[in-house]
Amino acid sequence: MNRWPELDGVPAPPPADQIVPAVLRASAVDGGLGDVRAHAVSAPRRAWQLLVVEARLLNPRVWAASFAVMAVCVGFSLVKGVVLEAVLSLGAPLVAGVGVAGLYGPERDRAFEVVAVTPTSPRVLLLARVTLVFGYDLALALLTSAVLAMAGGPATGVATLVAAWLGPMALLAGLSLLLSVCWHPGGATGVALAVWSVLALSHTDLPIPPEVRLIWSNGPLTLGLAVLLTAAAIALAGRVEPMRRGGATHRP
Repeated sequence: MNRWPELDGVPAPPPADQIVPAVLRASAVDGGLGDVRAHAVSAPRRAWQLLVVEARLLNPRVWAASFAVMAVCVGFSLVKGVVLEAVLSLGAPLVAGVGVAGLYGPERDRAFEVVAVTPTSPRVLLLARVTLVFGYDLALALLTSAVLAMAGGPATGVATLVAAWLGPMALLAGLSLLLSVCWHPGGATGVALAVWSVLALSHTDLPIPPEVRLIWSNGPLTLGLAVLLTAAAIALAGRVEPMRRGGATHRP
């Protein structure tokens, strides 16, 4: 006896493994999807939407910590009257290196599992986060340089201050990002702090090898290494099996 007479005449559904292909074929044949081009979003708008979403997902402490460190640099410079270039060449790399170190992986990403199943490439997501965090730190460092240049008098120009921190900031951020992708955010942070300590020692009278001072200068070598490390991290995101996840399945 038919318990559902109202279903008489309704064709039986396809097997479970064929439901999605059948729906897609019917939509394409019957025009159910409409004109796809009418719903297309321009590339700049998609990029802006992605940046907005990623900004909401990032931990607010990242923004607060960077602002606090740069504020301390300003206060310390104004109160103690130290060399402005030395303060900025230490503060700007510190906030960028530590901030970028936690951008990849589930350890510090509250929405990692949700983001991992989205169709957006991990490389695109990582690039968006790097743009946000490094861009924010860069804007803070530029603002700090402008404030200290005005407070330091005409003898200290903004360009001189920027030249003191731009190269080391980019290099330490690139190194932290690559270690975060290939290893672990905590390990990347530890290495960034250790390398930053060597950078701090280069401002003392200790016998630091000249090669170290050359690498952490603002020359073409420093900026070239920074670009190379950052590009390698973006290219490897989603392609490598980080050492922190032994046995995990991690495909692009």
